[in-house]
Amino acid sequence: MAVKVWIVTGWRGSGKTTFCRQAVGTARQMGWRPAGLLSPAVFENGQKTSIWAEDIQSSQKRLLAAITPQTDAALAFGDWYFSQETLTWGNRVLQSSLPCDLLLIDELGPLEFNLGLGWVSALDLIQSGQYRQALVVIRPELLAKAQEILNTPLTIEINHVNEVQEKVRSFASVLNLLNGVS
Repeated sequence: MAVKVWIVTGWRGSGKTTFCRQAVGTARQMGWRPAGLLSPAVFENGQKTSIWAEDIQSSQKRLLAAITPQTDAALAFGDWYFSQETLTWGNRVLQSSLPCDLLLIDELGPLEFNLGLGWVSALDLIQSGQYRQALVVIRPELLAKAQEILNTPLTIEINHVNEVQEKVRSFASVLNLLNGVS
C-alpha cells in the first residue's frame, strides 16, 4: 500500500490546529485509531502567549512554548521559549504512536527543518509508513521544502477558520474511500 502523507498548511491563525482536532474526531467516529500530537495555542487579549503539546491518544497536555521563559533551560527561538522537557516528552509520544491508522503531527517547522530540533523523531516516523494516512502541519514558508522531504504533493490549504468544516468533510471523504464506503 502506498504511503499517504497529507500536508496541512496555512498562515498563522488560519485554523490548522482546529482542522486537525476535528479530523481526529472524524477519524475516531469512523473507527480509525489516531495518534500523534496537536499543538493548540492559547491567546490572551488577542495575543498568542503559549503553545501546548497534546497527546492525541491520552489527551495529556504539556506546555510546549511561551513568550516568557518558564525555566532556565528553555530553548529560545524567535519570540518563543520552548520547554526542553516537553520536546523530549513529545518525541516519546510520537515514537509510541505507531502503528496507528491516522498519524498527526502538528507541526513541523524551522526547529525541525532548519535546526534539527523539536519533533526530531517525526521524519523517521513519517518515513516508516506504519499508518494508513498521515497529516503533517507545515507553515507556507516551509511548504516546498516539506513537500520535497516528505515526497508528497497532497496538500490541504486552510486560508481561514471558516473553511475548516468543509476541509474536514473533504478529508472525511478520503477516509471513507479508504474504508470502502462511497
